[in-house]
Amino acid sequence: MIKLRYNILKYVIFIVVTFYSGMSVAADNSLNVSVDRTWGLLLGDDVTVKIDLTTLEQGIDDSSLPLEDKRYGTWLYLKTTDRTTSHLIFHFQIVNVPLKNTAIETPRFDVKQADGQWLTLPTTPITIGPSLAVDEGVENITAKPDMKPTLISTDESVKRLQIFVLTAIVSGLILALWHFGWKTKNRQPFAQAVHDLSRLKFHAVTPDQATRILHTAFNHTAGTVVVYGELEAFIKQRPWLQPLQKDIALFYTQSEQHFFARNSQEGPDVDRVRKLAKACRVKEMLA
Repeated sequence: MIKLRYNILKYVIFIVVTFYSGMSVAADNSLNVSVDRTWGLLLGDDVTVKIDLTTLEQGIDDSSLPLEDKRYGTWLYLKTTDRTTSHLIFHFQIVNVPLKNTAIETPRFDVKQADGQWLTLPTTPITIGPSLAVDEGVENITAKPDMKPTLISTDESVKRLQIFVLTAIVSGLILALWHFGWKTKNRQPFAQAVHDLSRLKFHAVTPDQATRILHTAFNHTAGTVVVYGELEAFIKQRPWLQPLQKDIALFYTQSEQHFFARNSQEGPDVDRVRKLAKACRVKEMLA
């Protein structure tokens, strides 16, 4: 039993040695490696490492290539990998630098050939360093003074701003004159009533104020003072108000009881007055 185990162990060792011997032979292939720039590399610089594969008899298995968008070691980040028939090209970016110029080696990668043999790609030295010379520590870095700013003429901007302000002022004056002058003079009676009641919406409007505003609209529509006894004739002359005859009559009844009765009653409800004014305005627009 012991002899059997010894023979098995001997064969296992023989297979392992043979496998690693094959790998070492593959790793000894002379491959040429070059870098687009080997010195003066700073933080954020791109480095292109090109490996010549023309001496290889077998091609490279793409599945064994290193992962892209990954950091390798302390200093370099592999962005992309390009593969041609004769070259393998790694595009690195320097993502970290020491405090003084330092020679480093590009990452060492193991790739598989088409025949299954593993191959160690050669490395090459490059020199990286800080963007500023630091002799006695980072705290002694003195930044250069800012460049003198380039002055840009603001005359055109100022002129445009003046034109804009002048246009805004003129437009505001025209709007104010139209709203408080011409528009008011040409506004129809019930439209004016709705406008006045809306302006007083957020104030403590009394029934007296609301009632007088709506009475004014009826009076301007008739061209004279309209009283309760003349409502029927008033509405006959303006048939577009007939659908609202009952509501108008109720309004005049409550108004008369409030203003002229011996025992003054509570005036018409302000919300009802607003609602009636809006309804009259709708009929007025269609008249």
